[in-house]
Amino acid sequence: MKRNLQTLSQEKFDVLIVGGGIYGATVAWEAVLRGLQVALIDKGDFASGTSSNSLKIIHGGLRYLQHADIIRMRESIRERRILMQIAPHLVHPLPCVMPTYGHAIKGPEVMRIALLMNDIISLDRNRLKDPQKHLPAGRILSKDELLQIVPFIDKNNLTGGAQWYDAHMTNSERLVLSFIKSSVERGVQAANYVKAEQFVFEDGRVSGAQVRDVLNDDVFPIRAKIVVNTAGPWINNLLGTLNGKYNGEKIPYSTAINLVVNRRLSQETAFGAPSRFEFRDKDTLISRGSRLLFIVPWRNVSLVGTAHTPFTGDAEKYKVTEEEIEKFLREVNSALIGADIRREDVTFQYAGLLPLAGVHPESGDVQLEKHFKIYDHENEGVPGLVSVVSVKYTTARDVAEKAVKLLLNKLAQKAPRSHSDSIKIWGGEIEEWEKFILQEMNADVGGVGKESLRHLLQNYGNGYKQVLQFAESGPSLKKTLSPNTPILKAEIAYGVEEEMAQKLSDVVLRRTELGSAWQPSRQELEACAGLMAKPLGWSRLRIEKEIQEVEEIYRTTEMNNE
Repeated sequence: MKRNLQTLSQEKFDVLIVGGGIYGATVAWEAVLRGLQVALIDKGDFASGTSSNSLKIIHGGLRYLQHADIIRMRESIRERRILMQIAPHLVHPLPCVMPTYGHAIKGPEVMRIALLMNDIISLDRNRLKDPQKHLPAGRILSKDELLQIVPFIDKNNLTGGAQWYDAHMTNSERLVLSFIKSSVERGVQAANYVKAEQFVFEDGRVSGAQVRDVLNDDVFPIRAKIVVNTAGPWINNLLGTLNGKYNGEKIPYSTAINLVVNRRLSQETAFGAPSRFEFRDKDTLISRGSRLLFIVPWRNVSLVGTAHTPFTGDAEKYKVTEEEIEKFLREVNSALIGADIRREDVTFQYAGLLPLAGVHPESGDVQLEKHFKIYDHENEGVPGLVSVVSVKYTTARDVAEKAVKLLLNKLAQKAPRSHSDSIKIWGGEIEEWEKFILQEMNADVGGVGKESLRHLLQNYGNGYKQVLQFAESGPSLKKTLSPNTPILKAEIAYGVEEEMAQKLSDVVLRRTELGSAWQPSRQELEACAGLMAKPLGWSRLRIEKEIQEVEEIYRTTEMNNE
């Protein structure tokens, strides 16, 4: 996967996709599978925006029962199954529990009915060959069973719990990269750090974008028959470059903050904990009265989310504040009795912006957008431009399929039917996960420790041998970056040479797991930057600048929300 700006500037594409998060990645994959010539750009790194801010859950939509939204539930169940099939190395089953209280709306009787309905609606959930991907039926837990799984909950009036199964991503950034790598192998021209600054018009319609290479400050046009705006919270910024040609309304956004806590609050099971804060959703048919916090075991830490606040500023200037973190932490501690999570226990925080449906007129509670939206801006006087807006990892592939159907119609092109629901993405050519792990863990990969090998299998799937090929170029590349991590030096080299890593933060946060849960040590950053310096031509001054930029990421800064 090479960053070829010359090709981007010289060719004319059917589709230019602006924004390389999960929606841009899946639209690119769907479009190239349907025979379109595609370019994909991002003003930063791939998956560096909202797509990095996730609890890693692939939802089957149990909570949609509150809204009686069976159609949306079925979509989520289908897409959960598809993701486990096409990305078996990155998407795995996850047990989940929720406490029950009393014998009314929060009691086990109501939850028993909900779990039964969930099982009936998802009868086809296990239509997968790999038994490791099968999801057991839901069940009601006794009080003692629940407390063995989740000790940190309010025990007042506790009657037990409800258990169901969803799925989770072991590495959400690598899921985005796997879609992009698959797309590039099929012919997509992709480049990170390429910013669309304004649209190019020809005969009154959008025919591409004038872009800037953020790394070298070069400006050039990318020509395309249609531009697809998948820029997430920067969609408004991009539409704002139309200079009065766009008459539609701005898309409102909410902040979303998830915390990383330095220990497991449950061993293998994600759990919901009712907040002490009242929550009102004007669209729900059955209200439980309070917001549900969700805690997910991930690696050796816990993900805790999610805090939402209406946002009215510029997406470019949003940064989470210390005040926001401490406020959310107070809410978390009031819900997780005895967990006693202190500020120093929070090793990292993810923050981003999600589409806002509205704010409850009485409580002020944020109502997130529940349904995807595909805007054909020709209806607003801007032909040649389409925007895609949504909130979930789970249904990104399905939304991409619908978006590409619109593109094909607008291009008047016939194409084969979509096969993105069955074609495995990069690293996913695995029949049965547990057999694959057993077989590869027993393979002879001399010089690589078992912990590092398992780490490679979990992050790269059957593509792990490509990483090991880089290790053959020098004995030191088979060594770990430090004694405290299973990450091999070869992963850094591979990230630069084959996965378009341009900055130290790309490798630390997205190509590897080095810094996605906690701040790496100075020694680890030095070692990582040193490996990147030669292929990227970095001076000692540039190395220090890259390290300082990464260290700044772990410092909370003030948010400009004016």
